[in-house]
Amino acid sequence: MSSDFSGGFVPQKGIVYNSLLPYADKLDQEATELLSEIKTNLCRAVLLRELWPGVAFWSRKLFSFLKLYGRRFSKEDHILFIKLLYELVTLPNLEPNMMQCYARLLIQLLKKKELLSRDDLQLPWRPLYDLYERVIYSKTEHLGLIWFPNSVDHILKALIKSCRLYFPSSSTKEMLDEWRPLLCVFDVVMQKAISNMELFLPTIMPPGEHSHGFQLWFNELMNLWMAVQNQPSWEGHLVNLFARLANDNIGYVDWTPYIPTIFTRILRSLNLPVGVSQIVAPRYLTNSYDIGYLVLWITALLGGAGNPAQKELTCLFNSIASFYHPSNHGRWQSRLMRLLQRLPVSVVRRVHRERHAAPSWITVVPESHRLSDADLQEFTRSLTGAALLAMFSKTGSTDAAYAFQNLALLTPQLVIPPVLEKTYAAIETLTEPHTLTATLSCMIGMARSLVSPNNHYPEGRAHVLPLLMGSLPGIDPNDFSKCMITFQFITTFTALVPLVDCSSAPFQRSDLTEIEKDLCFASAGFEDFVLQFLDRNVFLKVESS
Repeated sequence: MSSDFSGGFVPQKGIVYNSLLPYADKLDQEATELLSEIKTNLCRAVLLRELWPGVAFWSRKLFSFLKLYGRRFSKEDHILFIKLLYELVTLPNLEPNMMQCYARLLIQLLKKKELLSRDDLQLPWRPLYDLYERVIYSKTEHLGLIWFPNSVDHILKALIKSCRLYFPSSSTKEMLDEWRPLLCVFDVVMQKAISNMELFLPTIMPPGEHSHGFQLWFNELMNLWMAVQNQPSWEGHLVNLFARLANDNIGYVDWTPYIPTIFTRILRSLNLPVGVSQIVAPRYLTNSYDIGYLVLWITALLGGAGNPAQKELTCLFNSIASFYHPSNHGRWQSRLMRLLQRLPVSVVRRVHRERHAAPSWITVVPESHRLSDADLQEFTRSLTGAALLAMFSKTGSTDAAYAFQNLALLTPQLVIPPVLEKTYAAIETLTEPHTLTATLSCMIGMARSLVSPNNHYPEGRAHVLPLLMGSLPGIDPNDFSKCMITFQFITTFTALVPLVDCSSAPFQRSDLTEIEKDLCFASAGFEDFVLQFLDRNVFLKVESS
């Protein structure tokens, strides 16, 4: 690509792994020639109005180009490709299959939002809305006069989600003028209005444009949500919109007056049984909030001085902790497990976004609202109790293992010790294989955090050898699940830690800390572990089989 740089052509984003191929020196010329051919023939087909097979064929060629070479074209070409495909996909009376083909390609071109800012590209929202109306609310499909593939709904919504970032600042007011007359809580048309708002309203804008964006509708819709108590069918769409708004504008929306109500509604949406009869209204089962958006909303509410969100989150998990106990099992459990699994993942993503993400045109989270180490510790404490109970769930320990894995990335010094304590107890007890399987599964998830030297739990590395030695009795051919999780445990730790005897290192180097010297001396035990693993467990099992 160096020859292209000298000519003034800067690729948007190539595939870095292509440089490792044995014929990498030929890829530049290959890609340039193919791109030139695609641009020439695609333009020719459009000018000749040859949608089939011309435009369809060369659009598939462009899709293959993206897969092979990445976005290896200039920003100007990137913008022109998007505008051309946008015009094609919104053509009236376009065949559904061709529309899907163009939509998939357009989604790929818009996928990396950091490459194009709102100043570089703007797309009108009205043609896309007209297309959505024609397809989703078709007046002829039920009569059999037209047929749409089953996937068209999903693809259209994905396309709108990719495009709404580039709707002009005036689009929010135009959308509200279009759908505000439909906001009647006593009419089924309310469902259509709120779902359209959730899908189309843009929420990623620079702070200077907020007065033309969410500030036009936030108070009105929030008051509507606070006033409605009977969980109507459109409430889920409204919650999804609020969650997206909170995630895209952390620090720019004041949620403090609404936080107690938000967490009360979240608790109600989990459909937990109350009382002896444990009767759950059927209506609440169908109108529950989407866990993915709930997690996004909760994560965005955290952080900032004097913010009550963490206190409310702690109260929420204290109130539902008993439902994670292994003896409690019901239809509510899958939602609780998904909440426990996804919440730490979402917080990890936010921490990465605030501390490690590459700079881009998207507005950053203000310093005053970023998550501090104290915030992360409080967050971890609020979830640890529920996660420790969920380890031994009847549905398996996978969800708890994922939760521990991400909590250990945030605050290993708070999460790893209690799980280590349970793991040692399980290793010493031979009569509870389920406990051993669950604890080893969680330790596998936390393995990287345990052995990492650059975290807040440096003493974790000292536990590697005792854990490996203690896990050897778990290789039991009579208990297949325990045997497999033990092999996975040993495989994980031996992949992260080289089995090398470093006991002579403290005598040869003077720059080691006390912890590092202890680790070097302890590494002499790796030889015993390997011998016992081979002699007592592998060769013995081969002979017995």
